[in-house]
Amino acid sequence: MSDGTDAAALTDLLADDCARHILIETKNDPCSASELSARIDASEPTIYRRLERLQRHDLVSEEIRPVTDGKNYKVYQAQLHSVTLELTDEGFEITVSRRERMADRFTRFVEHR
Repeated sequence: MSDGTDAAALTDLLADDCARHILIETKNDPCSASELSARIDASEPTIYRRLERLQRHDLVSEEIRPVTDGKNYKVYQAQLHSVTLELTDEGFEITVSRRERMADRFTRFVEHR
C-alpha cells in the first residue's frame, strides 16, 4: 500500500452505497448529517456511522459552522479525489488521492512566503 491504507477495509467501505452517496453529495458542497439523511434517504444514525468510517480513512473532513443562536453544527465535505487499485505480484496496491482542504492550502501558502 502506498499510503498506509488497508485495501480490504477501504474497498469494503467504498462498496457501501450509503458511503458512496455521502461522498457524492459532499463533493462540491459541505452538508450536515441531517441534510445527508434527507438527500440519501437514510437514517441519521446510519449517516453518522458511515461518516465515522469515512473520517477514519480521511475521505471526509468535518467543519463546525457557528449559528447565531449559539447552537453550532457540523458539516462534512468529501476529501477523496481518486482511488487507484493495482494488481501486483504481491497482491493489491491501493493509492488514495485526497483533495487538499482550503485551510491546509492557506497554511502552506503562509508558511512558504
